[in-house]
Amino acid sequence: MKKSLLWIVCGLLAMTGCSDDGDNSPSNQKEIELKNFSNSGCKSNEDRTRSDDNAWKEVFNYGCIHEGYLYVTHQNAMFNCCAEVFGADVSFEDNQIKVGEYESGMDCDCICPYDLSYEIGPLVEGKTYVIYIGHKGNESKVAEFEFRNSMSGVWEVEN
Repeated sequence: MKKSLLWIVCGLLAMTGCSDDGDNSPSNQKEIELKNFSNSGCKSNEDRTRSDDNAWKEVFNYGCIHEGYLYVTHQNAMFNCCAEVFGADVSFEDNQIKVGEYESGMDCDCICPYDLSYEIGPLVEGKTYVIYIGHKGNESKVAEFEFRNSMSGVWEVEN
């Protein structure tokens, strides 16, 4: 799975475009789900690609990959270094998408960065959404965006 994470980080993700054979009007919003969750495991100093302080900067890489689903990689999400299980829940109300990421398992006195990846959808072409992502129960606004079949890029976390 690390290879697919690198595709997004390096900007080499091949976008195939999204489509939905049904009614694409903003009022036709289906229930949103989160699927295909994965994590990179604890990233060590050997995983750094650059030696500067921005090497562990928290960012959200995104792109539309198929059938109205937005693929998100939360790069450098900080979690306990002894976490055994990771996951994320999604909730949706009006135009707000909230993704609560979580960990469970043994607690250690250390943290490390992880890359968490998942798909969110189905989203409606042309509809504006506000997305909140973070530790479950403590999600922060990441972006407001109009969903497009060809969208991709990076949302940076403001400190």
